[in-house]
Amino acid sequence: MRDRLLQELSEDETAEIVALLRAEVPGTIREAVREIEEEFPQYTRLQDPAHADFLERTVERSIAGFLELLLDQHASFDAATSFFQRVGVIETEEGLSEEVSQAAFRLGAAVSIRRLTAVAESHPSVTVTVMGQVAAAVLDYLNTIAAAVSEGHTDASARATGDMRVRRGRLVDLLVAAEPQPDLVKQAADEAAWPLPRTVAAVALRRPSRPPWPGTALPPEVLVGLHLDEPCLIVPDPEGPGRHRMLRASLREWRAAIGPPVATTDVVRSLGLARQALDLADGGALPAGDPVVVTDHLPLLILLRDRLLTETLVSRALAPLLESSRPRHARRLAETFLAALEHGFNATAAADSMHIHAQTVRYRLRQLEALFGDDLHDPDRHLEFHMALRAWLATTPPD
Repeated sequence: MRDRLLQELSEDETAEIVALLRAEVPGTIREAVREIEEEFPQYTRLQDPAHADFLERTVERSIAGFLELLLDQHASFDAATSFFQRVGVIETEEGLSEEVSQAAFRLGAAVSIRRLTAVAESHPSVTVTVMGQVAAAVLDYLNTIAAAVSEGHTDASARATGDMRVRRGRLVDLLVAAEPQPDLVKQAADEAAWPLPRTVAAVALRRPSRPPWPGTALPPEVLVGLHLDEPCLIVPDPEGPGRHRMLRASLREWRAAIGPPVATTDVVRSLGLARQALDLADGGALPAGDPVVVTDHLPLLILLRDRLLTETLVSRALAPLLESSRPRHARRLAETFLAALEHGFNATAAADSMHIHAQTVRYRLRQLEALFGDDLHDPDRHLEFHMALRAWLATTPPD
């Protein structure tokens, strides 16, 4: 026979309240998960696909355990304790600290208590005394859960010294540091069974805004840094046979950019360029590849590294065009100007590259001559014009 927590209420009244609370559970889970992921985005970067719904299951189990407590205050906590110990183990395996775990736990509990209390108070039989009993029980219950999670973290941390994923995550942290220490990198690489390559390339990653996250079927020599605030990969010997093809196949659903090959002491520089290229691709300044390859766009990346200089160059060199033409017409003239520069003002060659008629190119060149005068054919201005046109066309989306 069950020993109900709320002895002041009849069995029927308790059952009614629990039914009300159960109806509120799905919405409570969604809100708690949303707020935890917004406050602690680490929970959206779990590396093991088996843990994709980990947070939802954890919140659901914590609420279900409390509802069971309302119906029977002496219910066994053995299963719940085992479950939440496992939660601590999983969080440790995923690189989530105990501090983050406890803070996320408190946030989820606050959301759940607020919503479920509001529902319980709507029942006419719920008095201040009843709510006091519930509050005391909630506190004891949460302490029990928190202790179980903490125990799981402790146990998992003790085992983590033999966990290759943890070792490789630590190696990634050392490699992407602003000033990596070669001795520490070498030691961590040895512990992670990762032979130090001659060169590496960093790959900047951006995932979709909401789960489920895409998988990454990568060979074991590729280091995975999904635990970082800005996820990345570190690819050894990036110019080896089939490397780019492998990355394209593995990262098909991710937005990614491959940095240039560097020594293992310069990973942060490769990663910085990859992230810059990804920013430019997201903004439309670079063609979105799968993935974007930094070395395919070096002139434009160099040009766009300093926005103020680029904007000054564009406004100075292209002022006659930009001040006197409608945007769509200006773009057509700019594309023709660039093609003409790249083909020595040979109208036929420029037209072939643009897939338009040569007469159209000649007509547009006459318009450009009217705008720029003798400067149009001045060899000393051509480099300036070429850089300005490339930058403006890359950073100005077509209408």
